[in-house]
Amino acid sequence: MQYRWTDCELSGPMEAGFEDRAVEPSQELRAVPDDVLCYPRPDLWRTRVWSMLSDIVTEDVRAAFVLDPPEYIVSDDLSWLNAIVERVTGLDVDMKSLVADRLEREYRAFRAAHGTRTDDLGRFYRDGLRLLRPEDVEAVARRLFASGAFENVTEERFAAAIADLGARDEKGGRGGRLYFCADERNLFTTQGRCGHYLVYGSEYLFNLGIRLVSRSDTKRILKSIGRPTLFVCDIPMSRLRSSTLEAFGGMMIEYLFCELVNDPDCHALSPGAGSALNLTQDLPAGEIVGHYHPDSVFDPLQ
Repeated sequence: MQYRWTDCELSGPMEAGFEDRAVEPSQELRAVPDDVLCYPRPDLWRTRVWSMLSDIVTEDVRAAFVLDPPEYIVSDDLSWLNAIVERVTGLDVDMKSLVADRLEREYRAFRAAHGTRTDDLGRFYRDGLRLLRPEDVEAVARRLFASGAFENVTEERFAAAIADLGARDEKGGRGGRLYFCADERNLFTTQGRCGHYLVYGSEYLFNLGIRLVSRSDTKRILKSIGRPTLFVCDIPMSRLRSSTLEAFGGMMIEYLFCELVNDPDCHALSPGAGSALNLTQDLPAGEIVGHYHPDSVFDPLQ
């Protein structure tokens, strides 16, 4: 179901300030610096990536691919491209790591978006985007659900909810991650089914809420906090793990080679294709480009 905060009587007020940091809501129309890689915009990187790889992926390599394309052109395993490069050029290369290394040298930053719900933009523009710290979310849950409005929310019940979710567990816990989507559409359309972050905010906060009060009360309370907010960020390449760059580099290669043969089954950049990534350290405020409030969000929990 589509959620529109402008039509929702529960949407709460926003703290004043930082209105000048609002950006163009369409990632297709928004300006992107030359030294920033914007994955969902192949129009900005297609020619550049071909040039970046031209000493390895030569015209002869591309011609050999077109003449006899492999049955499966996939991003997670580029052995199909390794084999073509070796057959044509005699070079034994690992294209997965090579592409990642060259992207890191070619670009300063990687554009991605973080979705949340907030009534205070200032704390993000002052403190940046922070990893999940369970104790911070639990303090918010205590204020919203355990401050006397619900008589049956006792200390015992609160402790049981925390224990049940295990957010503090070293293995499998929720702490220590900061999530983004390279394709912003995954955060508010049906293709990504991630709209609950924008409609209700923290997933941990939502899950605490439904263990303390009813599901409907949790939704009502969380929808009363400010607006769905999407922060556009330019993440320095040095902050990305090599596995992240390899994954996105592989998807870019899949897309480019599928274009060469007009492959209709290309998965990369198709509706619903994944574009999630995460950091294991806070992102400073200076790396936030700006924000906007998506008007319409698909709510997968409704």
